[in-house]
Amino acid sequence: MKNSEFSGPRYWKSLDDLAETPAFKDWVEREFPAGASEMEGVNRRQFMKVMAASFGLAGLGMTGCRRPEHVILPYSKQPENVIPGVPIYYSTSQPGSRDSIPLIVETHSGRPTKVEGNPSFKPYGGSTTLYAQASILDLYDPDRATKSSQGGPKLTLSAVRDRLSALHEKHSENGGEGLLFLAEHSSSPSRLKLVNKIKEAFPKAVWTEYSAVDSSVSERVAQDLLGKSLRSIPHFEKAKRVLSLDCDFLSGSDGHTAFVRSYADSRRVKNSKDAKGMSRLYSVESTLSSTGSAADHRLRLSASQINSFVALIGAEILSQTGGDRNLIASFKAFGEGYYADEKWVRECANDLVEKSGKSIVMAGDHLPKEVHATVFAINEALKAPISYVEVPKAEEGIAQAVEQLNTGNVETLFVLGGNPVYDAPADLDWSAAQAKAANIVYFGFAANETSKASSLFIAQSHYLESWGDSRTFDGTLLPVQPMIEPLFETFNELEILSLLAGIEKSDAYSIVRETFEEQGGSDFNKFLSDGLLEGSAYKALKLDLDPAGVVSALGAAAMDRAPLSASNLEVRFKPSSHSADGRYANNGWLMECPDAMTKLTWDNAILISPRLAKELEQRDGIQIFPNKTPMNKKSEFFEGAKGTLQSNKAVFKRGKEQAVLARLTLNGRTIVAPIHVLPGMANYTIELPLGMGRTEVGRVGRGVGFNAYKVRESDSSSIAIGASLELTEETYNLANTQEHWSMEGRAIVREGTADYYRKHPDFATKMGVESHAPANYGKDDSKTLQQKASNQYRGNSAYDHPKFTDPPPNVNAWKGKEARAKFPEAQQWGMAIDMNTCFGCSACVVACQSENNIPIVGKDQVLRGREMHWMRIDRYFSAKEYKQEEVPEDVQVSFMGVSCQQCENAPCEQVCPVNATVHDRQGLNVMAYNRCVGTRYCANNCPYKVRRFNFFDWNKRQIGEFYKGPLGPVDEPELHKMQKNPNVTIRMRGVMEKCTYCTQRIEAAKIDQKRIAGSSGKVKVPDGKIKTACQQVCPTDAITFGDISDPNSEVSKMKASDRNYSVLGYLNVRPRTTYLARLRNPNPKMPDAYKKPYAYAQYKERYGSATSATGYDDHSSHKHQAAPAAH
Repeated sequence: MKNSEFSGPRYWKSLDDLAETPAFKDWVEREFPAGASEMEGVNRRQFMKVMAASFGLAGLGMTGCRRPEHVILPYSKQPENVIPGVPIYYSTSQPGSRDSIPLIVETHSGRPTKVEGNPSFKPYGGSTTLYAQASILDLYDPDRATKSSQGGPKLTLSAVRDRLSALHEKHSENGGEGLLFLAEHSSSPSRLKLVNKIKEAFPKAVWTEYSAVDSSVSERVAQDLLGKSLRSIPHFEKAKRVLSLDCDFLSGSDGHTAFVRSYADSRRVKNSKDAKGMSRLYSVESTLSSTGSAADHRLRLSASQINSFVALIGAEILSQTGGDRNLIASFKAFGEGYYADEKWVRECANDLVEKSGKSIVMAGDHLPKEVHATVFAINEALKAPISYVEVPKAEEGIAQAVEQLNTGNVETLFVLGGNPVYDAPADLDWSAAQAKAANIVYFGFAANETSKASSLFIAQSHYLESWGDSRTFDGTLLPVQPMIEPLFETFNELEILSLLAGIEKSDAYSIVRETFEEQGGSDFNKFLSDGLLEGSAYKALKLDLDPAGVVSALGAAAMDRAPLSASNLEVRFKPSSHSADGRYANNGWLMECPDAMTKLTWDNAILISPRLAKELEQRDGIQIFPNKTPMNKKSEFFEGAKGTLQSNKAVFKRGKEQAVLARLTLNGRTIVAPIHVLPGMANYTIELPLGMGRTEVGRVGRGVGFNAYKVRESDSSSIAIGASLELTEETYNLANTQEHWSMEGRAIVREGTADYYRKHPDFATKMGVESHAPANYGKDDSKTLQQKASNQYRGNSAYDHPKFTDPPPNVNAWKGKEARAKFPEAQQWGMAIDMNTCFGCSACVVACQSENNIPIVGKDQVLRGREMHWMRIDRYFSAKEYKQEEVPEDVQVSFMGVSCQQCENAPCEQVCPVNATVHDRQGLNVMAYNRCVGTRYCANNCPYKVRRFNFFDWNKRQIGEFYKGPLGPVDEPELHKMQKNPNVTIRMRGVMEKCTYCTQRIEAAKIDQKRIAGSSGKVKVPDGKIKTACQQVCPTDAITFGDISDPNSEVSKMKASDRNYSVLGYLNVRPRTTYLARLRNPNPKMPDAYKKPYAYAQYKERYGSATSATGYDDHSSHKHQAAPAAH
């Protein structure tokens, strides 16, 4: 199909898609991804090895289900005996180095099955992060450490305690001389207290801390400038203008759960009048991030140039606000001649100053000190709505530890968490330094590269098995309380430290309670029940900045003015979305969750810009772009170096991205990794995701990805310059989900500007084919949404169909007027997703997987298009020039969450030969798994491609027994069963599955409401009581769920918005899930200003405006006759 035939904006997901290659068009035209239905068994044994953590877990008895010895209090409920089938909820938190997540954990019969956010902590609003959702899988990881060991032999708990006591006595004799600690950063006040006691017990010992990803640069700058370690707490809900400098505050930074929530509040629009009050986001960044994709104006700029950019904009802002003259002169001198687009700087500064008091500038944690110093000055000049709180001063880092080890005087090295053998800077050569210690003790959750090189390995408990405490980003004190007694013979960090310090009370519970009282708490039980201590946040201080300190910081900055090029590349090291810094490398949920931007699973890749890719192709004569792109137009060959014809190397077909391997050299060190081209990157900046390529890891993470730490050095741990790339003749298969179930070329994602929306509030409903052919409700067409929701529609059918609100006609108990009057009308469920506040974080994907027992299938199956996620996040690119011949460098990005749309006129139901998928009285499209015979007709007929088929028994088969079929043993270990939600059916081979709107939560709420109602008859579930898993985890409240038959419900109000529309509405399937169009808020004075979003501008150029008299969607321009009236 040609693009000229499409009836909507031009979005594209990949380079193949943009190029309209024959392979891609064949892919789009097929109902199923090619290969998805083929049962060949290539590499299946390797697949089963990878996935053993999901279904081949070590068998254990239920001894781990014993209740903890100390009393823990359930959230908002009184303690009670465990009732089978009735979950109990407890408060706890996921500890973090600088930001901990307050949680409510759902437990069944004493075992945790699901984590949710704690709504008592208002800044996070009951939401969580992607990693918090997936952390429960680690609790049941078969590859976690089950016992401590020394050399080969395993150690009992008492044996470990004896060794720790012996270490205390030994080093107490000489004041701790020769004792070195390297610990991960922690926000726990109890740990801080124990560290101080260790320093008192061992005054000659050296305590250092290290995290592979350092996020404390801003606090160290404040320490240098002000003598206090200050942390910035921005209040985005009060901001109207935001400038982000390579800072992914919507997804990647500490505290982003609160940031993205408050920022979404500034973008929330109820009607066209509200659009005037929308905030505006400017983003200057080197790589494509979630924050950059949400920006109204985005500037691609290498990270090494941002210090000059911020100096120039700082000079402009301080000049307009009457700032210090010496500081202004220093800013101008620092940035002069290095960044050329003066209008971008000037107009952005003007806009920020115009909204003084409501403007915020954010800087990425990886940026150098002079940037953060400048940002302090800018925010002070703008009177930014930012709170500054004092946090504990940072300890010495890993460089100090290496220095101590290299003296040869370290007798005992104690490594508390982390994995420095794997992730320490390459120039420090930690492995060699660690080997110089006479005795190495490692405390960790699982065996890894560091434990292998240690003499004593102490197994660590999961946080859901532990007592402890932690702090949120603003310092609010949270409890860490166990949901279950440790499954294995493992230790709590507080217990280890107390034994080393020689404290008599080594019980972590007592330590936490003592800390709570020291923090001013009085009711410990309330602390445990509520999940936080009110009023315990860090105290806010006034920022009293000395301009001379900022001038000094600029003067001390080392400027590298050498221009970047294909032979002098900038490298950005960033945590992987799959494994963070490497700690989640054995978590299958995270490994299989597609990256927000690249849509890669199970791998990382070297991310490069389209311009760099083109230059490398021409230089090395090896093709990077897929065959027959706008840049390489030959079908089987392309023009390489010196005009020679080279054969195609790059292929993207059937979800398999055959990427070219490249040799990256930096600081004399080399790694080989696949190339992935990502629009939106700065021209000569490449991104290396960290945390992959582990060698000593569980079966899930083994052999996955490449290790970027090998080329990372201590003085360039975030930004490095001087790298080179050399393409090789080899290729590597990347599992990429971005081509699956493509819905391209139509008005799927609908966007407008805030200004256009104010003038044309109905623009979203006038886009697409449904403006010609709206859904056909027959004789109910004139009725309200609530009335329509109660009928089983069949278009213009002459027959009356029973209403969902009527009692069953064949049940005698409901016959008669009096009985009929008492019949409880079924509530009608629906969902609305506001794309104006969805930023593609993918937390909903993992939350759904955790709630609904969705299996992991592994890279081999993802390559075949068989991923099982019920919720997917479609990411679309759109470019300014629709007809350009080269892959665009600047793009706008849109996200759309897609799950089963719960169609009222569901096409899947019409083709199922066994009635396995039907409608219930609540208007839901439900699955009867025991009826399904696996014809897959329903998936074939689903226009949204949201149904998933179980090609194998993912959950049942043990490794090595998978291919024996029904003759092989079936064994689901106890440990594996413990993670499953008992209220959701485990699907088996040959069964189709899909989103259910979390029907188990609906039924539980109805049962509870009946109990509350008693004889009153008020059995309708109140609005807001039911939250689907995706809705509950969403930090921005982009998803609204409820009863659409209630005009006062929140979801009905959302659906009444003039931005509300149905995807593929012209198909007359009448989906219960609808979307609210996205709005952008550009500044018309900016040099990159646009009157319409790129996609909408393309729509207007090709088809005319949705609101014009000459547009494709206008009936008068086509002389259409009015549709006949429905009868």
